[in-house]
Amino acid sequence: MKLFFLLSGENPTLPTSEVLSILRAEGYKYKLLETLPQILRVDSSLKCVDSIRARAALTRICGLELLRCKAEINNIYTEVKNLNINGLIGRGESFAVRVRRIRGSSPEISRLKLEREIGRIILRKTEGAKVRLEKPDKTLIGILTGGVFILGMLLAEINPKEFVNRRPRKRLFFHPTAMPAKLARCMVNLSRPVEGSLVMDPFCGTGSFLIEAGLIGCRILGFDADRRMIRGSFKNLRYYGLDVEGLAVADARHLPISNSTVDSVVTDPPYGFSAKTFGIEVKDLIETFMRDVADKIRIGGIICIAAPHTIRISEIGEKIGLKHLESHFVYVHRRLTREISVFVRG
Repeated sequence: MKLFFLLSGENPTLPTSEVLSILRAEGYKYKLLETLPQILRVDSSLKCVDSIRARAALTRICGLELLRCKAEINNIYTEVKNLNINGLIGRGESFAVRVRRIRGSSPEISRLKLEREIGRIILRKTEGAKVRLEKPDKTLIGILTGGVFILGMLLAEINPKEFVNRRPRKRLFFHPTAMPAKLARCMVNLSRPVEGSLVMDPFCGTGSFLIEAGLIGCRILGFDADRRMIRGSFKNLRYYGLDVEGLAVADARHLPISNSTVDSVVTDPPYGFSAKTFGIEVKDLIETFMRDVADKIRIGGIICIAAPHTIRISEIGEKIGLKHLESHFVYVHRRLTREISVFVRG
């Protein structure tokens, strides 16, 4: 099936990588068809939509692609008229057409006019169907992006409010260094766990990564050198009804677990004015930690780590023998841009 995903646009690379990481983690074969501004097109199983809907933080819409064409009004109408929609909208079902414009694409095309005309064409092609703008049985989604028009059937919408409701200040225990829920979920997905995988955060802080991993069915294990953080993390995990494999005070440079124990590591080591490093230079702390954690993860396991881009975490990982898969850069403020790097233990 040709599928398309409308991405959040919060970062130029993270949303696409998150979707592809979920497909890989869940074992779906896919062919990457195209990337457009805030749109990812793939050929994959229709079943993968359930996984994206359940896991993704930076995807907004999943759709079944019906057509892709150049964003020229006459061309669009011709393609829609030639569209075979047998079986998509049944007798007595209602439908609506919604068109979205990405980043000002194709400004000469009126979205409302396009919605009305596509609706009329589809109505003529269906027997016994009707247009209903409020709560239709089926929704056709049109996307204008990068000089291209895509039309598809809406399969799933992902409401970002669930992540807003889990923002750090809404937890029982708060600390200003806590990772936002959306970014934490994205990083968990980049580490490619599946339900039942053991995910570890050696700098667990308030539990951001453990919460997101637990909510998608992973087993979770956390450590922190600050006893107050461990107590706070435990409160937050209990608040979300999550059990934990282990939560303990420990130095991330000397983790008290056996080698090849965990499936994924997702972490954000301390840095910045509000973080405690107990007098250790941040780069030294991260490099020593990376050397130790490389043995704790199983062969083929994934490490996803955030660090200031000035530290060049990708180079550190490669130097100690990890395979660097990808890096993404997230601007936080004038003095901090995070590099989120993903490694695999070979």
